[in-house]
Amino acid sequence: MLSLSDAIPGNFDARWLVAGAVLEVASMAVRSRGWFNILRASFPEAQGLRGRDVMAASFAGAGVNGFLPARGGDLVKLAFVRRRIDSARYSSLIATAVPETAFESLCGAALVVWMLVQGALPVPSIPGELRQAASTCHSHALIAVPLVMAASVVAFALLRPLRRRCIRSGPGMRQGLAIFSTPTRFLARVASWQALARMIRLGSIACFLAAFALPATLGTAVLVMAAQGGGRVLPAGPVNIGLRIAMLSYGLAEVTGRPVNLAAITAFSIGQSAIMLAVMFAIAAVLIAREFGTRSPRRVVQRARLRLHGSPFPLGEAPGVAR
Repeated sequence: MLSLSDAIPGNFDARWLVAGAVLEVASMAVRSRGWFNILRASFPEAQGLRGRDVMAASFAGAGVNGFLPARGGDLVKLAFVRRRIDSARYSSLIATAVPETAFESLCGAALVVWMLVQGALPVPSIPGELRQAASTCHSHALIAVPLVMAASVVAFALLRPLRRRCIRSGPGMRQGLAIFSTPTRFLARVASWQALARMIRLGSIACFLAAFALPATLGTAVLVMAAQGGGRVLPAGPVNIGLRIAMLSYGLAEVTGRPVNLAAITAFSIGQSAIMLAVMFAIAAVLIAREFGTRSPRRVVQRARLRLHGSPFPLGEAPGVAR
């Protein structure tokens, strides 16, 4: 069995590690701008909400999610912005997660399809069938275009009942989805920022690959991004990392056309996760201590719940005192 000490090589380049971490943080900062525009569309009266407030909320939530189960960081993230939007309903804040993740989900699905087409997943027969389908669509564009249009009409027809259900669910849900009322505004103010964030993250991944002596190309960076998105299907941390290593072990060999050292892949997967976990927790700890006046994750979640329900902190627990 490969141990952690065996997996981490002694010749990794610390400069690339630092560059990768900086770009990853920059990517998250850019991505938070999309959520800021979603919140401004949902709560136009919240003139006191600033971009840096939403950025701090995103970093705090990401840092807590790395240590608390059931995505407790999302609760902290919403509590951060709730203080700046006094009129916000809890249901409205939760609903903003739908437009925030819509583009990301589409990109994740597209990347998984790309992995299948490239043969980067150990699924027999499917890659060949996808290549044949892609070739058929390219050769018979007159047939492919109507099929794509028909699929879009079917997808729209299936989404209409979901939209009506969201409308019936109450004004809180409708308010959180306000950015969807103008598709061009969603593309310009949300999807564009998230696309830019993904491009920056590709640079971060390439830096981490170079740090662990793995091929750092656009193709390998895209493969890692796809594998990391696919690995999140399983919520358990160790299984997630194991699945990611397995996907990369197979996929990198297919993309690069040559075998890749399993120890280097393991070191990259564990090293990148550990470094970003430490960086995000350090950033979140500073922000949370300033916002909630405590360093205890349990107290942070308690105070986040109280804030989201519009209640003050418990008597005797002044938010300015760190504990």
